[in-house]
Amino acid sequence: MDEVVTIKTYYLEKMDKPIIFARKIKIEKDNLKTCLNLEKESNIKKIVDRLLKNEATHVVISEELINNRNLVNALNANGLEIFDGRWLIKYIAIEILNYIIDVKKLRKQEIEIAITTNEITDLVIETIKTIVKQYKRTTVVTNHIEKFRKIEKDIYNKDGILISVLNNQKKSLLRPQVILNMDFNKELLNKYNINENAIILNLEGDMKIENKRFNGVNINDYQISVGREELVWRENMKDYREKDLFEAMLYTKDTFKNIRKKIFKSNITIKELYGINGKI
Repeated sequence: MDEVVTIKTYYLEKMDKPIIFARKIKIEKDNLKTCLNLEKESNIKKIVDRLLKNEATHVVISEELINNRNLVNALNANGLEIFDGRWLIKYIAIEILNYIIDVKKLRKQEIEIAITTNEITDLVIETIKTIVKQYKRTTVVTNHIEKFRKIEKDIYNKDGILISVLNNQKKSLLRPQVILNMDFNKELLNKYNINENAIILNLEGDMKIENKRFNGVNINDYQISVGREELVWRENMKDYREKDLFEAMLYTKDTFKNIRKKIFKSNITIKELYGINGKI
């Protein structure tokens, strides 16, 4: 039986200096507000200590503070996980792919997509199955070809869709216009010859393509809008990124299909994609 993990999330934001200046840190329910100068290491430590004292496990950081690397590093170093959209992106890859196709005015029946992955998880398998039903010209690029042969066979037997499972570093990524990088790290991905004009969507975080001839879009970040705003509503909601609020609301240990159902009901839309060499 899976161990039940208790999640206690706090929302961290700046506030104006209070009249009683001694109250430089104020906690209101699950909000931690501060007027401290968080460029100072000693002040960051005070914030971390207060969160730990209140048994926080996760933190949502306001947009004003999210780029404070010292703050982020201190939270991570003390075991406090930050909701920053990296977990969520793995479950909305379908919406992001559809957004790319729409904005770039590409044709689904003609586009070639490559999925780069070495992990065999519920998330990976269900993502592959979902994508190949929409995009018929899909290739899975992996170091574990034999392990993925069963998935390839299952998809063909159940849905009549033929996919390719490849691992040719010189050729496998030369043709696809869109690459969904599920878990290849930077060192591994850069071993492959990549279509110089490809759009790469990275699900594991920042990724840089070292080939100087690469002129495509390497997507490492995104923004969303939540149609059912009541799901993520809170005081000062506009001070936060919606993807972080939505991830905090949605985060749970559940099946891919159940999480996808919740995402569908929330009516999210992709606002923008950001990456090296531009944005979409």
